Amino acid sequence: MFNNKGAVFNRGNVMTRGRLFFLATSAIVVASILSGALLGAQPRAEDSSKDSFYKYLSVFSEVLRLVRQAYVDETDLRTLMAGALEGSSDALDPFSMYIPEPEVEAYLEARRIGSSRSGLKLVKVRGAVYVMAVQEGSPATVAGIQRGDVVTKLGGLSTRGMPLWEIELRLAGPASSALEFEILRAGETSEVELVLGSFEVAAPTLEEVAGLYVLTIPAFKADTATGVAELLEGLAADRLLVDLRGVVWGDVETGYDVAKLFVRGELGSLVGSDGPIKKFTNSDEIWEGEIVVLMDRGSQGAAEVLARALQQGAGARLAGQKSFGFAGHPRLVKLDAGGSLLITDSFYTGPDGEPLDEGIAPDERISERRSLVEPDEDSDPVLDRALELLRGAEEESLEEAA
Repeated sequence: MFNNKGAVFNRGNVMTRGRLFFLATSAIVVASILSGALLGAQPRAEDSSKDSFYKYLSVFSEVLRLVRQAYVDETDLRTLMAGALEGSSDALDPFSMYIPEPEVEAYLEARRIGSSRSGLKLVKVRGAVYVMAVQEGSPATVAGIQRGDVVTKLGGLSTRGMPLWEIELRLAGPASSALEFEILRAGETSEVELVLGSFEVAAPTLEEVAGLYVLTIPAFKADTATGVAELLEGLAADRLLVDLRGVVWGDVETGYDVAKLFVRGELGSLVGSDGPIKKFTNSDEIWEGEIVVLMDRGSQGAAEVLARALQQGAGARLAGQKSFGFAGHPRLVKLDAGGSLLITDSFYTGPDGEPLDEGIAPDERISERRSLVEPDEDSDPVLDRALELLRGAEEESLEEAA
């Protein structure tokens, strides 16, 4: 749930096989109706199973007919069908979506640009648009947008009826263009302006804090593993805190590249409905020692892959908040009736082979709440607590050795 301190909602299971079957079927039904191939179809006598395709088709057709005939205002078929398609994909997971045919090329370009002009990652669940993560030093940071904010309006329009593809198009607009946001935070609304533009994505850093080393990975890029390896080379320490809070950017598989620096053997795999598609292994590592991984509800994708690999392959302890819960592989499917469907066709796993389709619970939960009396903007109590855990791990090791 959204709270006063900017934490994002808790998500349950991203999808179950039953939901996936029903919702994927719904998308097929809607697309088929658009092409006129299945209008008026009735359930077949020979298929009376509870989850009959034709049963759902019949219900959908009846609802559509009643809405068009009985709704108080005149309805537009295109609007109804677009809403049905968006609802079907939205219910699958926060990143699946239907893109209308005229917008596909523009969306693909926006997807290529990503957050490089805004530094903002938004997610839409059940009609509400949340700020999932904000990159430091980005235009979103300058605008004062924070993780956990609810975006109620974008460009003067309500986001409730705005599909995710349109939101992403706006965030990938021309440099120097301005976007007007209406933000809901701690029960109060405010208006902010975000001016799109380029910014430098921070590289991994290694710094000493209170006698312990903290490795911070702001984003996962093609050269991230190389950068981390250079930082770890010659590191004379047997304890390390890896900070993955608010990290959603980068190709998921780069998480395995970083994991290879710490874990030997099985790292995980990409698993589809028919079993493993691709496996990730490593024959050697360059650093060994006690590890604490710090994560929160803004940790997703590559960050979750790395956290799970370190936990199961290197004995790391996870601290902080439950992660977002989605390390999936997207696939854009062109529909015969027009438009395209962006859908998750497989999930990445940790060494245990379990799909990362829901949030990873920490071994040690750390509250994100800060003092309401005299908050110190420079303090980081969550990091301080994680360092205490890392320091405690060393004490436990010394006691066992004694």
